[in-house]
Amino acid sequence: MKETDIYSMGELITEEVFAAPQWQKITYRIVSLLVFALGINVLMIKNGGWLPFLAPVIFFIAVSMFLYSRQKLIISNSEIRFVGGFKRYSISWTDITKVDMVRLGKYKTPTVTIYYSGGKLNLNKSYYLEPQFTRILLLIETRINPELYTKGYWEVRNQLT
Repeated sequence: MKETDIYSMGELITEEVFAAPQWQKITYRIVSLLVFALGINVLMIKNGGWLPFLAPVIFFIAVSMFLYSRQKLIISNSEIRFVGGFKRYSISWTDITKVDMVRLGKYKTPTVTIYYSGGKLNLNKSYYLEPQFTRILLLIETRINPELYTKGYWEVRNQLT
C-alpha cells in the first residue's frame, strides 16, 4: 500500500492502532505475574520485621508492568487517544497547540511531546520501535498544522530520516 493510498487530503481512511510488540507484551505480563507472586510471598513471611511493608511497592510494580503492556495509541480522523495506562488521553486535533521532539537519555532516544489545551502527551520511540514510530510521525504530520511544530521537532525529525 502506497502512502498516497492511506491519505485523502489530510484525512485518514482508517483508524490506526499502535502498541508494543507482541513479544514484549507477553514478557511483561509473565514478569508482572511473577512479581505479583513475589508480593504475596513477602506478605506470608512470618517475623519478617519491616519486610511486609515492601509488599505495596511490589504490588504497584506488578500492576504498572501489566498496565504498560496494555497501552495503545489510537490515531483517527477526529482525535488521538492513548489508552490502557493509569491516565487516558483523548486529544482532538484542534486542541493541539504545539508539537516538539527532543532526544533524551543515554541513547538519545527521540521523544515527541504533543502539547494540547489540557496538558501534554509524550510518545517515546523506545516503546513503539522504529517502523511504528515513523508511521506515527507521518500520521500526525498529515493531520496537524505545520505551523504548530517547533524548530527542534524538524531538527530531530531530519536526523531520523
